[in-house]
Amino acid sequence: MRHQLGFSHLRKLMILGVVCLSGIATAGAADAKPTKGAASEAPGGRPMTAAELRKLYGGKTWLWSNGGGYMDPSGRFYAAVGTKRATGSLARGTWATDGKGRMCFEGRWKTQTGSNSARTCFTHYVNGAEIYQRRAPRGAWYVFKHAEAQQNDEFNKIVTGNRIAEQFGQIRAALASR
Repeated sequence: MRHQLGFSHLRKLMILGVVCLSGIATAGAADAKPTKGAASEAPGGRPMTAAELRKLYGGKTWLWSNGGGYMDPSGRFYAAVGTKRATGSLARGTWATDGKGRMCFEGRWKTQTGSNSARTCFTHYVNGAEIYQRRAPRGAWYVFKHAEAQQNDEFNKIVTGNRIAEQFGQIRAALASR
């Protein structure tokens, strides 16, 4: 009986770990929030091309509230969230674009409690000088980049270079020491 109780407790902890990992894997990118005027229907304009999306994201880091995701021009994806062993997570994987305005990244996210694979996609439309974005498949559309730049545009969080390399290394070292 005692062995069964221990297994039951272990099983509950494993389920909790998987649930936590699923949330972490998409938490960083979920920082992109709809703003005033968010719409559920596709905006006017057209889907961005794969080439436009590669130019927008390739070789750049998308900064999140506590980390970011780096889209290497080779198609590799790296992400780091947090810095401490107890709360830090990292991911390695790939990112890709398509002709339907979609940019997706997927990878294996690791935390102190384990790992989990996740895929996150965003759809982009361009209408004149504005870019609209939504989390695919059913997120609300919002202005990602206004025609006249605004300070709170999510576009401003896309910065040149790998800005998470040090944070990634710190988390990797912390997770390796567990």
